[in-house]
Amino acid sequence: MEQVKKRRLQLGAVDMTQGAPWKQIIRFALPLLLGNLFQQLYNTVDAAVVGNYVGSEALAAVGTSGPVINLLVGLFLGMSMGAGILISQFFGARSYGSIQRAINSALLLTLTLGLAVSLIGLPLAPQVLKALHAPEHIYPMACNYLQVIFCGVVPMMFYNMAASILRALGDSKTPLITLGIASMINIALDLFFVIVCGWGVAGVAWATVIAQSLSVLFSAAKLHRMAEYTRISRDFVHPDFHMLGRMIRLGLPSGIQQTAFSAGMMLVQSAINSFGQYVMAAYVVTMKVDAFCVMPLMSLGLAMTTYTGQNVGAGNMERVDKGCRQGLILTVSITGFLSLLLFFFGKYALMLFTPEPELLSEGLHLLRILCPFYWVIAVNDLLSGVMRGSGNTIIPMINSITCLCLIRIPLMYWLIAALQSADALYYAMVIGWCVGAIFMTMFYRFSPWRRRAMEKSRQPQQS
Repeated sequence: MEQVKKRRLQLGAVDMTQGAPWKQIIRFALPLLLGNLFQQLYNTVDAAVVGNYVGSEALAAVGTSGPVINLLVGLFLGMSMGAGILISQFFGARSYGSIQRAINSALLLTLTLGLAVSLIGLPLAPQVLKALHAPEHIYPMACNYLQVIFCGVVPMMFYNMAASILRALGDSKTPLITLGIASMINIALDLFFVIVCGWGVAGVAWATVIAQSLSVLFSAAKLHRMAEYTRISRDFVHPDFHMLGRMIRLGLPSGIQQTAFSAGMMLVQSAINSFGQYVMAAYVVTMKVDAFCVMPLMSLGLAMTTYTGQNVGAGNMERVDKGCRQGLILTVSITGFLSLLLFFFGKYALMLFTPEPELLSEGLHLLRILCPFYWVIAVNDLLSGVMRGSGNTIIPMINSITCLCLIRIPLMYWLIAALQSADALYYAMVIGWCVGAIFMTMFYRFSPWRRRAMEKSRQPQQS
């Protein structure tokens, strides 16, 4: 027992199989939330700097590049989630010898996919932007921004994998510190490259790449200082195909979900582009504010993935249900508060990104359509986190793809034709959220996922 405690101390980890569930969830989610805020600062500062110092055209260029980047890195984000689920279950089952092999396999997967995404993304960027009908006066800036970002895909992926490993072990503080330092560097470089050097959108892209590269060094140093079974070693060049197979089986559904979502968002972006420059720019600033407000909900959902993974590994499904109930109360309460703030004071948040009255008016109108329904996202994200932590990553994938591809996008095009307004984009979004939350609630209550999770929880101990 003393040896186990010593190992946990060396890890700097949080054991979420003990103590009051809501306290453990908050304790884990708060650093995760702050870390996600810093992560969001990367693109948010890019948008704020170009919006205030370059103009609405540059702002639209940065915004139209987002779905393309997300499309090509989405599969990897699912793989990093698969690695995190597997490691959290090893940790909950006290199967420490398997953690080293999982980390080495994760590093090999990261290097392979990172190089593949860079090699695919760099030559395809111009063709994809043309397919999205990017306006001619925006296209050169968007292409420049996108190609620079793809130069930094490998360090971005390595950071995300390292953060996923640390969080699976209950350490949400190190990713927070790492992102805090990197975000400050990013802000300083954004201002220097744009204002002093006059590099425009290319400047904010290079600032992002440099800051993300530094975040990899910080995270790798933390992993290397950990106990012997988690230290990074040269063994990652020798693949453990059994471990890789399990990691891919867990991560592939989430990766497909991310990729399908990003592909769908490219269709949404194409529809947005058809409304012109001001709607494009208003969509960018609205989504930046929206991203900050839904971040607490996403953080609680990610916390529930680690919480569920550790408790499933420990074989305690009653504690999983108890934590889920307490997590729902937390996330819906937070959502209500944030929705009220946004509805009445959202204009001041939008003013951080642009001083133009037309953009502020359009952005506030769109924001007020969305914010009353944030509680629906809260329910969906938290229950999806529980499913992923239990090892069931297929159901969240099916839910997300169905809501986007079969409901939101077809409905969006129908509403655009009927309303001839950008409001159609947001009405379709809200309806998609509602359908997803209903599906996840029904699945959580009535499906046999608990029994299947217990059956799978024996596998880590046998590795």
